[in-house]
Amino acid sequence: MSNESQHWADQTARMIIAQKTDKESYTLAAGITPSGVIHMGNFREVITVDLIKRALESAGKKVRFIYSWDEFDAFRKVPVNMPKQEELVNELRKPLTDVIDPFGCHANYAEHNEQNFEDSMEDVGIDVEFIHQTPMNISGKYAPLMIKALDNVDKIKEILNSHRQEPLADSWLPIEVYDEDTKKDTVTDIKYEGNAKLSFTKQSGSRVTVDLNEYHNVKLKWRTDWPMRWTFENVDFESGGKDHFSKGGSFDTGKEISKQVFDRDAPSSIRYEWISMKGQKQFSSSKGIAFTLKELLKVYSPELVRHLFAGSRPTAEFEIAIDEDIIKIYEEFD
Repeated sequence: MSNESQHWADQTARMIIAQKTDKESYTLAAGITPSGVIHMGNFREVITVDLIKRALESAGKKVRFIYSWDEFDAFRKVPVNMPKQEELVNELRKPLTDVIDPFGCHANYAEHNEQNFEDSMEDVGIDVEFIHQTPMNISGKYAPLMIKALDNVDKIKEILNSHRQEPLADSWLPIEVYDEDTKKDTVTDIKYEGNAKLSFTKQSGSRVTVDLNEYHNVKLKWRTDWPMRWTFENVDFESGGKDHFSKGGSFDTGKEISKQVFDRDAPSSIRYEWISMKGQKQFSSSKGIAFTLKELLKVYSPELVRHLFAGSRPTAEFEIAIDEDIIKIYEEFD
């Protein structure tokens, strides 16, 4: 019988090494749109990758663990548990970093949600490099790959349409554009003219043409953005929830776009299942069902929090108890 560890994190580390060749260093990635409270369901992805990172390090590898805050995404829905509901409704369709912090303690809405989560990472022993997507986009760092995607729009549409019942409109483009006047994604009649030139009609009614090497109030839509960043960051592994891994989901289309447009194989990956608090519904930031890591650490020690996730395969659903079962769990851990 092999002496190799059969823990799922070690098995995943060996899979990564086998699929991505045995090299000195690997990049592992995770991320989320901070559109609401970052809850324990979101934490599962972070600690899953952290455990795999530790397994690779135990195998003698160097590991870069990056976590992307997709804060340049538009604010689409006001979560029910946020204060200043009416004011937030007026902020809809702006990038999350341009939305007010309704609590008044951070520079913007995204930063409020991000910082509360980041502050808990050290408590549970997770060392991760956070990447903020607003400065990454507006600095123009993604411009060459964005232009490459637009130059291959027909190929991207063909890939996406092969997984859709209704084909995308002829005018569809894999980008979202913000109006520099309103800061909202309210521009219309977007056309790619080729040679990095993009034209659109602003909310004021004026028609403009911009050069994507200079105009950076633009981002790729999710299904193209994800594989673009695999290329930019040279990602070897990224996990994802079961929604992304459904048939025809964003990982399926991402693999094809990555290979056919960006000339790169997709990362190794595993999917993870949802978790919930015992006796409660599944987590949902928009519905206000959001038990956070900070709240859990008032009940469980950091070591026990890690134990709960390490002891359950990512592909298995489980509930976190916050009732009398806590005593039993502590006894078992001890």
